[in-house]
Amino acid sequence: MSEIRVRIHGDKELVEKFRSFTGSQMDLSRSMEATGLYLTRFFAGEVFASRGGVIGRRWLRLNDNYAAWKARRWPGRPPLIRTGLMNRSFKHKSTQLTTSLWNEAKYFDYHQDGRGVPQRVMMRVDQAREARIVKYIVSDLTTQMDQKGLL
Repeated sequence: MSEIRVRIHGDKELVEKFRSFTGSQMDLSRSMEATGLYLTRFFAGEVFASRGGVIGRRWLRLNDNYAAWKARRWPGRPPLIRTGLMNRSFKHKSTQLTTSLWNEAKYFDYHQDGRGVPQRVMMRVDQAREARIVKYIVSDLTTQMDQKGLL
């Protein structure tokens, strides 16, 4: 699980404004929803298309016997895709302060964790994704602080 921490440095007056702002009821629904939507699309799209390469966890090749069997049954289908169910099953739920992501396919965890099959990681928040999430949150906070006259 990835955790993002924010440290505040800089102008004392701005830091104090931010602290008073965050002490009130913070609502990051907009950036949490943007994060959930972005990551579900990213995991289902770019991660599958790059076979894990985009997140630095390139998937192992299929073993020769299974690859031959799969090619006969589902010609042209890449690793982890037979019907497309797994890469269509990424879901998210966002609240004011959190975004939860999961995959509803029953066999997802086996592949993600490598339980009984070679591990092929599909969900991973790397530095590039973390940077994008931070941008969503900063934009959301900046907009809200500006609307309240704190900037």
